[in-house]
Amino acid sequence: MTFLSWILFAVIVLALSLLGFSPQQATVDPQGTTGVVAPKWTYNLPKKACPWSASDTDCHIGSPVLADLNKDGLLDIVAVTNNGHVVAVRNNGVLLWDVDLGPLFGMSGGAQEIASSPAVADIDGDGWAEVVVGAGTIYSNVCTQGGVIVLDRNGQAKSGWPKLAEDHTIPPVGCRDTVFGTPALGDLDGDGRLEIVVGGWDMRLYAWHADGTLVSGFPPDSALYPRLGWSTLRGRLGDTIWSSPALADLDRDGYPEIIIGSDEGNMGDGWTCPYRLPAGWTAGYCGGSLYVFDRNGRLRPGFPKYIHEIISSSPAVADINGDGWLDIIVGTGTFYYTNSPDHPTAGFRLYAWDRNGNDLPGWEGGKAVGGTTPSSPAIGDLNGDGQPEVVVATYDPERKLYAWRGNGQPVSGFPMRPVTEQGQALTSFEVPASFVLADYDGNRDMEIFLSEGWGVAIVDGNGQQITASSSPSTKPIYITNGTLRNNPAVGDIDGDGKLELVASNSKLFVWDLPGSTNTLADWPMFRRNAVRTGAYSVARLPPRLYLPLSLR
Repeated sequence: MTFLSWILFAVIVLALSLLGFSPQQATVDPQGTTGVVAPKWTYNLPKKACPWSASDTDCHIGSPVLADLNKDGLLDIVAVTNNGHVVAVRNNGVLLWDVDLGPLFGMSGGAQEIASSPAVADIDGDGWAEVVVGAGTIYSNVCTQGGVIVLDRNGQAKSGWPKLAEDHTIPPVGCRDTVFGTPALGDLDGDGRLEIVVGGWDMRLYAWHADGTLVSGFPPDSALYPRLGWSTLRGRLGDTIWSSPALADLDRDGYPEIIIGSDEGNMGDGWTCPYRLPAGWTAGYCGGSLYVFDRNGRLRPGFPKYIHEIISSSPAVADINGDGWLDIIVGTGTFYYTNSPDHPTAGFRLYAWDRNGNDLPGWEGGKAVGGTTPSSPAIGDLNGDGQPEVVVATYDPERKLYAWRGNGQPVSGFPMRPVTEQGQALTSFEVPASFVLADYDGNRDMEIFLSEGWGVAIVDGNGQQITASSSPSTKPIYITNGTLRNNPAVGDIDGDGKLELVASNSKLFVWDLPGSTNTLADWPMFRRNAVRTGAYSVARLPPRLYLPLSLR
């Protein structure tokens, strides 16, 4: 199989595997329970039928973001849909605007799809927030024009946008490849304006200025290019990018580095594949990689880190061992476990590396778990001791929630298996999955929020589920009208001093959390903040990257 052929095969199989958010999840019946919490308000989103059923419309993958779009001092909600709409809703449930991206990408109305999650910040220095989102389908039999777009506060496309990805990997021919990952926004060059960083299925890592021009040095070459010399590795990595980038100043030079996972494996130079490869695979090629680039697209010493499973997980960055330097925490992916005849367990790991790519003490070789870890880790203080813990969940075959201290020791009560209010363990913790960490009950410790079946499950820092796990139950139940395939968010959107919980499928759902505090949410949304940097220790970023609390 040629280099491009095995890339194509990998992408098709991985895309189809996302159907593992299986339709059978949409079977939860909340009737008979007594703890159902009525939402504060709901809002019907645009939608279309899912590929597996004309009656199921709950296949929205992008996660909502909370940010102040209209400068009224309150957080608004931006959601994305499976038919290519970006929808901004005020904190009281009133529509701000609704934009169909199809025509903006040269497509018919309702034809675009969005798997990326929106990021929000004032990227061009005009005093108003912009919305940035990737676009494109996850299905290999659908033609969309993948890329990235920037919308102004009124939902209008900014000049110079959208930017289309290349038609490089994904069929059909003539359809630009998808940008699945969520853009991260940060000031790469120190000019006070934010750049946009994201990877695509066309294997390119992009960094654009606010006006749509590429940052010098981007897209960078694969680390394999100097050794293998393949022209396909110029200006792109060796495989697709599902991972969303993290931005953080690892070396404390005042500028953020870019940290991102890739499906790119290693080949030659003593690298071996300790399992049988999928049929037709390129001999000697396997694994995945974690890249770290500087602001000029130059590879940082010690990277990439190659492992024997793809890295579709989105990295988190935090000083988890208290040595004053930021660390990188990342999961793996599912490809070789699924497609090798040997079903290798190399991806049954969670990794923690320092800024130079060395294993952290207590994390040597990664933490062994009972399944692959394609979800994105979340970082927060689960027990109120002032030290961050690491939270992640496993995918097949286990599907459990894990938590570790910074020294690699497990948190008491973990791993555990979250369930629905009917006692079912349904959620597939795949690439878009992650976790919200916020103070649900006012005790100043973080609780873990995650999508589970038709609702949001909440787990205490000791591994006990707070929400209902059987029926009938008097424990709280945050239930929607269909499967949740993305991540919830929390924030004080109405300014009442308490958090609200936000979930999104074919509807937006907002619940009051009356026992919460509005200031304690260590990881309030996917990638932690509205700029989607995936970085826990914002205090270690240079002053020009400080943002209002509404954007952190």
